[in-house]
Amino acid sequence: MSKYDICLIVGTRPNFVKAAPLLKQLELSGKRVLFVHTGQHFDEQMSNFIFKDLQMRSPDINLNTKPNTESNQVGFIMSSLNDVFQKHLISKVGVFGDVTSTLAASLSSKLNNIELFHVESGLRSRNLDMPEERNRIIVDSISDILFTPSKDAILNLEKEFIEMEKIHNVGNIMIDTLSQNEQKIDKNIEKLRNRLNLHSEYFVMTIHRPSNLTEDSLERIFNAVNTFSKDFNIVLPAHPRLSLFIEKKNIKASNIKLINPLSYIDFLSLVKGSELVLTDSGGIQEETTYLNKRCLTLRDDTERPITVDLGTNTLVGSNSETIISEINSHLEGSIIKSQKIDKWDGKTSERIVEVLFGR
Repeated sequence: MSKYDICLIVGTRPNFVKAAPLLKQLELSGKRVLFVHTGQHFDEQMSNFIFKDLQMRSPDINLNTKPNTESNQVGFIMSSLNDVFQKHLISKVGVFGDVTSTLAASLSSKLNNIELFHVESGLRSRNLDMPEERNRIIVDSISDILFTPSKDAILNLEKEFIEMEKIHNVGNIMIDTLSQNEQKIDKNIEKLRNRLNLHSEYFVMTIHRPSNLTEDSLERIFNAVNTFSKDFNIVLPAHPRLSLFIEKKNIKASNIKLINPLSYIDFLSLVKGSELVLTDSGGIQEETTYLNKRCLTLRDDTERPITVDLGTNTLVGSNSETIISEINSHLEGSIIKSQKIDKWDGKTSERIVEVLFGR
């Protein structure tokens, strides 16, 4: 039976971005790491390419989870991980974020009596209709060690009666990855603009959440941004879920440049060179705040309120008038410059390793 100090489990692109600096730091510290990919993201452009892009070693195990309902995926991942845990002696399991893989890996590790830690604990949107919110609450409630990205997350956990000794505010691990790659991102901006034929100012847009994948919602969003298409290119790297929906419903995306998903470096280069970002993603709200880029979030709530309170993020939902008004406010110059957020300094992975194993 193989023995490992720790097992890191990932399943989607945001997980990879969060796991990369921690995997590197653990191995630099001499720890033996079992690296497991559930295969939840099955699109090659959104999964395999990220490892090369982040110079991240290939996983030791890929569970090859098939696209299915959330409940079926949870069952498959739990069963598959149970086999992994039976074959290997593992001291700790680490999970990231709030996706289906995070929930399934957490449940499986606790059923096998393995110490569990959760990176990005305590984020709350107060919207239980979102599967991600349900996942966050369940995972935090059973974790042995909870690593929070910001002070507001600690307050959320306190209100849920999580013991304070379990909670460690270590900062935002996505910023570790972003700061480590910022020079690459900067050098790539002009190359990417030429490749995408973007010779004037542009907006970046991403949409993938089920709440926005309706004909009415997309029509409102597309109509709003189309108002500005004479003066700005509108670039939308299309998540597979969005591409499928647009094709199935025959939705017209007039004057919007739909492109395939980009690699991590390419996408952040696109964001950094943009005039404005419109998104329903959680992680992009954080990345734009760090990069001091104005972000309009196409949701009515966010689990990252610190980006609204201290950063450049504004909640606009999918209301056309609100989106148009906020874009105009930005173009007129009424923008709040982001402030530095405590521990968003590129050293989160170091603090996590110190908590787990000491100096």
